[in-house]
Amino acid sequence: MTKTKNPIISFGLVFLQFFLIALLLLELPLSFNMTILIIQGIAVFIGLWAIQSMHLGHFNIVPDPMPDIQLITHGPYQFIRHPMYFSIILFFFPLVILQLNWFALALYLSLCTTLLIKLTYEERLLTEKLNDYAEYQKKTKKLIPFIF
Repeated sequence: MTKTKNPIISFGLVFLQFFLIALLLLELPLSFNMTILIIQGIAVFIGLWAIQSMHLGHFNIVPDPMPDIQLITHGPYQFIRHPMYFSIILFFFPLVILQLNWFALALYLSLCTTLLIKLTYEERLLTEKLNDYAEYQKKTKKLIPFIF
């Protein structure tokens, strides 16, 4: 069965992702704690490394594969299939732990859930579009290096 892309789902997930990121940025205090800054620096590095690995012209904010998509298996993509989503999760994690209130935790868990739904939807489309994506899935983790 063909899994066609749905622009309402695609843009809805992107909107929800950025809405939750905005709420987290408003809710969570800035921290100049060295450990937090190092973790956030690593998260930014991973996100930029992912963009560089796929070449800027092939970057797509919506989960729909671009018409001329090519499977990227180098850079962070040799370890995980969704390094940019991982970088977002990693960036906010220490701030949520530092703040540790129910609202911030609910926003963070909502963002994680949204990203999981988005990457699941994206992987269904990629499996349809790229013949070797199923094999790539067997060799890499989905979101967290060496774990998940």
